Amino acid sequence: MSMKILSPAGDFESLKQAVYNGADEVYLGVKDFNARNIEGFSLATLKEAVEFAHIYDVKVHLTVNILFSDEEMQSALDLIVDAYNLGVDAFIIQDIGLMSIVHEYYPEIEIHASTQMGIHNLEGVRQVEKLGAKRVVLSRETPLEEVARIRANSDIEIEYFAQGALCVSFSGNCYLSSYLHDASGNRGKCKQLCRLPYAFKYEDKEIANGYLLSAKDICMLDRLEDLEKAGVTALKIEGRARRPYYVGVATKIYRKALNGEDFDIDELRLAFNRGYTAGYFDGNGDIISNRQNHIGIEIGRVEKFVKGKKFNEIFISSDREITPKSTIKFIYNNEEITISAYDISRRGGLYRITTMQTVEVGAKAYIISDFMREEEMKKFVFRRPVEISILAKIGEPIRAEISLKNHEIIIEGDVCEEAKNQPLTEKDFIDNFRKSELFDAILYCDINAVFMPKKSLNDFRRKVYDIIKNELIKTDRNLLNKISLPKYKEIEEIDSALDLYIPEVYNEIDIVKNKDKILYLPIFATTHDVEMLKQIVEKNKIPVLVNNLYALDFDTEKYIGGGMNVYNGYTAQYFGRPYFRAEGGEYQMPYMTLRHCPMKQHLGADCVHCPYREGYEYVMPNGKRMKLKRSKMSSCTFYLTN
Repeated sequence: MSMKILSPAGDFESLKQAVYNGADEVYLGVKDFNARNIEGFSLATLKEAVEFAHIYDVKVHLTVNILFSDEEMQSALDLIVDAYNLGVDAFIIQDIGLMSIVHEYYPEIEIHASTQMGIHNLEGVRQVEKLGAKRVVLSRETPLEEVARIRANSDIEIEYFAQGALCVSFSGNCYLSSYLHDASGNRGKCKQLCRLPYAFKYEDKEIANGYLLSAKDICMLDRLEDLEKAGVTALKIEGRARRPYYVGVATKIYRKALNGEDFDIDELRLAFNRGYTAGYFDGNGDIISNRQNHIGIEIGRVEKFVKGKKFNEIFISSDREITPKSTIKFIYNNEEITISAYDISRRGGLYRITTMQTVEVGAKAYIISDFMREEEMKKFVFRRPVEISILAKIGEPIRAEISLKNHEIIIEGDVCEEAKNQPLTEKDFIDNFRKSELFDAILYCDINAVFMPKKSLNDFRRKVYDIIKNELIKTDRNLLNKISLPKYKEIEEIDSALDLYIPEVYNEIDIVKNKDKILYLPIFATTHDVEMLKQIVEKNKIPVLVNNLYALDFDTEKYIGGGMNVYNGYTAQYFGRPYFRAEGGEYQMPYMTLRHCPMKQHLGADCVHCPYREGYEYVMPNGKRMKLKRSKMSSCTFYLTN
């Protein structure tokens, strides 16, 4: 398969694991300016990271994928220019004001539209094409048929999430953490409140409880052929906050799958999983895990528990080898206990583990970390193969000939002497050139009874590898100069409620009845939905509140809704219309926009006999209630509201 693998790199060790295990591209962030609340890279370490990746022909994408305040825009732009000058290949951007500035002043910079922009249809793609985006990172909610429609009607590169965490709320439109804790997910500060336990109630009667908003992980290993046929360019592995081990395993498994090689999906599950799903690829998916953390692989059950004076004994039946220092999770009646198996042995077909904790007989055992596997992964290093022809003739400088980047390089060292005793052999050269952390030399030697001091040969090897490295990291791009941003044009911010019409069911009759109001357009819309909405509002000249990029070209009076995430004056200037500010203003968006169906998930309902009505709520552990609302077009979208 020809799709590329794009792997996460939260730190340098993760970067190495991604590169060693077969990534074509990596994405990483610089501290404070990316959507993962992790340390990330500095400009100094970014230079080193870019050079390392480029030695292996791996491209580097920098995530500048948060919303920026007016005061931060200059720094964000300066960062992009600095990173471009360091060799970064592309920039993943969410803030449309920043994107418009980069496109206007630096058209040579490659822009990728972040998944946080919520692009899920062709109409949204066309908007970022106007801004010079070469690639779009589609929202996780984008179904298969829309991926294919985008490919059939656009040359833009398509990036699709294939592995990793799945947000339960629509991409870029979760405000729960922002509104409750002033920690915006769109600013990289998400508190992961979806991973808390919730109660699902109807008029105060509890229907379900548990981790009801905790999504499974995406795994598209069995849908790779569908993705390629639909026109996906790059498979994205989520996980900049994950350990290097996870990055290495996930990259390796997807590389094997794309190469048509056998792979062990349990190896991927062991690295991290909350249960797997294809997400919304086929529509409104079964995505809720009812677990908020890693569940690993089920390996057996507790057959016996012996209480001791100091240490207890757990006896597990398992067909799987359990190595010392592995971490095992026991689950019984939704209670979890995690134990590191430092003292483990096998007796009579059962594994015996000593611990100070208490575990119930009958508890299921899950291995969530295999110490030996992780140690093996840490030791794995892949060196880039490079073919080198060595010519060593008496009385002539030793010579290396290398073909790199479609041109020949000739490197000379000291003059070769005639060997008086033992001449240098091909093996001597091979052994010497093995001394590299980066390169795996494939040598072709033409030597003739020569001798060379060890220091001269070592110096020659270092010279050859330094020139190869410099050639691989060299770039022909012109360095960019920084600019001072001009002041933006002030656009009216709406700080009071408009006369909005927010239908539960979007149909022409009801919309036209309320044509004197401003129609609230939904955040998510299929191809059919977009065509229907566009036809109704344009024919009847109905003003609209735009909450997603797909509606920007509707030929009617438009206001910019909170769903468009206007966070600074440059974004407001780009839209050029009165706007609501979702964060930092008076207008409040729904806490979450859900594309799965809670009725199916918690009630086992179907669309024919849908039980939805007013009165359903999600209740947080602290008692905070969120009402469940629904909007319906060709499919249902649900909202959690205050």
